[in-house]
Amino acid sequence: MQDYLQQLAEYWIGYKMRLVEAVGLTNDAMHIHGSLLILFCSAIILRRRPDSVWCWLMVLVAELFNEYADLQGQAPGEATIDAAMHDLYNTMFWPTIILLLGRLLFPRAKAPEAKPEISGDLADQPLEQSAPV
Repeated sequence: MQDYLQQLAEYWIGYKMRLVEAVGLTNDAMHIHGSLLILFCSAIILRRRPDSVWCWLMVLVAELFNEYADLQGQAPGEATIDAAMHDLYNTMFWPTIILLLGRLLFPRAKAPEAKPEISGDLADQPLEQSAPV
């Protein structure tokens, strides 16, 4: 399993470096844009609102894997705890704001209470009570 994670981390770092060069944004901007992309894509895939904890967790898992890959020493200048914490903050800031504000400003509608169905044969009425005619 460790070998597989190491290979995946090496592949991801190579892909990430090519993507940063192709797009031309800074590493910080890529973290911000990537986190929002993952948040909204996970909302579509999971069929949940973007302020869902599950969507937030998807961003966190992706960021933790990214930092694992960075700490393996493959990315230049990214293999320190300070850089990892900086990237974690940049990545999780807006998804956390969306999670908190979405839940405070747009609460979920409560499901209507289900009313018990009344039987047509009056089986739910006591025997002593006569049926209305």
